[in-house]
Amino acid sequence: MGSIGVQEQIQCPLLEPRFSALKQSIIKPEDKQKVVGSYKRLVKACHQEATLIGKAGPSIVPEIDFEDVVQNGGEMPEGLVDLVRDRGCIIFRSVVPTEQAEAWEAELKDYTKRHSAVGGFPADNPQSWSLWWTRPQVQIRSHPRVLAAVNTISKLWHVSDPNAPVDLSAQVAYPDRFRIRYPTNDAEFTLNAHVDSGSTERWEDPTYRANYQAILDGEWEKYDGWNADNRVDAQTDLYHRGGNCSCWRSMQGWLSLSHTGTGHGTLRLLPSLKTSTAYLMLRPFFLDGDDAFDDVTPTFPGAHPGGTQVLPTTELHPDLMMEKSIVGIPPVKPGDYVFWHCDLIHEVDKYHPGTTDSSVVYNASTPLVPYNIDSLRATRQSFLDAKPPRDFNGIGYLHEEEHMHEDHGARQVNILSEEGRRAMGFEKFHVDEAGLSEGARKVRQMANEVLGNA
Repeated sequence: MGSIGVQEQIQCPLLEPRFSALKQSIIKPEDKQKVVGSYKRLVKACHQEATLIGKAGPSIVPEIDFEDVVQNGGEMPEGLVDLVRDRGCIIFRSVVPTEQAEAWEAELKDYTKRHSAVGGFPADNPQSWSLWWTRPQVQIRSHPRVLAAVNTISKLWHVSDPNAPVDLSAQVAYPDRFRIRYPTNDAEFTLNAHVDSGSTERWEDPTYRANYQAILDGEWEKYDGWNADNRVDAQTDLYHRGGNCSCWRSMQGWLSLSHTGTGHGTLRLLPSLKTSTAYLMLRPFFLDGDDAFDDVTPTFPGAHPGGTQVLPTTELHPDLMMEKSIVGIPPVKPGDYVFWHCDLIHEVDKYHPGTTDSSVVYNASTPLVPYNIDSLRATRQSFLDAKPPRDFNGIGYLHEEEHMHEDHGARQVNILSEEGRRAMGFEKFHVDEAGLSEGARKVRQMANEVLGNA
C-alpha cells in the first residue's frame, strides 16, 4: 500500500542530495520504529476519515449564521469550536447583506469590462483577475462585519507563552485577488489539490518544521494544529520565486458574491485537519509502503523548492483517498464567508456546470505577528502606489496595472472603518488596550515603530 509507481516517479522527481541529508536529520534513529508504528495507525485513521467524509458529503463542513456569533459577543459556541478545529473549516452565513455583496459583484464586473487589459488567469479568458485595489476589494477588507468575522476565526488559535509576540485579536491586511468564474463545461480554471504557504519549507525550515514535531516524533495523535507558538517566525518562503505567500495567513478565506451550488466551480476541501496534515508530513518517509521507512531518497511527494505543496494525483498520497475525502462545500449565497485552515488540503472544481457566475473575493485571516509586520509595511506602500502587492510582482499574466486607471480604488476614502485603516497601516495599534497579553502588547509596539519609521 502507498508505493510510488513509474508514472508517479515522473511527478515526484529526485531533488538535490542535500534533501537526503535533510530527511536523515529530521527523525532521530531511536524514534524510527516509533514513527513506523505511528504511520500504520495514521493510515488506518485516514481510511476511516475518508469513509466518514464520503458518506457525509458537503454537510460535513461546519456552518453557523454569523448573527448568532455576533449576539454571542463574537464567540462561536464551544461545541462548534471543537468541530471546526477538527474539520479545519467553517462557513459563516450572512456576514454581509446579500444586497451589498451583489452590488460589489456588479461593480467588479463593470470594472473588468472597462479595464479588460489587466488580464488574469486563464490568460485567454480571465476569471481570476490581476486586480487588488478596486473599490469593492478595499471596502470588503475594511468592512466592520468582515473584520468581525476574521477576528472571530482568529480566536481558534492559541499560544502557550503569553510573552510570545502574537496578537490574535489584531489583523494585518493581505491584499489578494477576486474570482468571477463563468459557467462552462470546459475545465478552463483548474486548481488541483494543494496546500499553500510553501512546500519543502515545511521540512527545511526548523521553525516551520517545529509546528509538526509531535507528528515527526511518532505521536501524530498529539499534534495541535492550532498552536501558534512556532508560526511566528516560520519561514514559508525560502526561495522568493513568487509562488508563495510572504506572510502567515492563519486561515484562508473568501467572501461569496454570488449564489453558487456544490460542484459549480467552487471550493473543495479535505475536512480532516489532523490526519491529512500528519500524512502529508510523514509521506516522504514511507515511499514504498507502510513498513518501509525511507530517510534517504531525496523526494518529498508533491513538494518542489520555491513552489506550492501540490497533491495532483491520488497516487502521490494514496492513503488520503482523495476521491472520497475531498468534497465540495455546501451551496453559498452572496455575503457568506468561507474559512479554511492554512494547512488544509483544498482545490477548485474542474468544471462549472451551473447557470450563474461563481464569484468570490479572497480575504484571509492574517494576525499581527513579527513575520507579518514587514508584509503590512509593503502592503501600505502598494496601496499608496496602486501597485500590485509584493507577492504578486512579476506574475506572468499581469498586463496592465491599476495605477494606470483613474477609477482605481486605492484611496483612503474607500476604507470603511478605523480597524480597517489599522489593518492597512494607517492607524497605530493601541498598546494600552485592556486585556492584552504582554506578547500582544509587545508586537503592537513593534508594528507601530516599524510603520512610524517607514
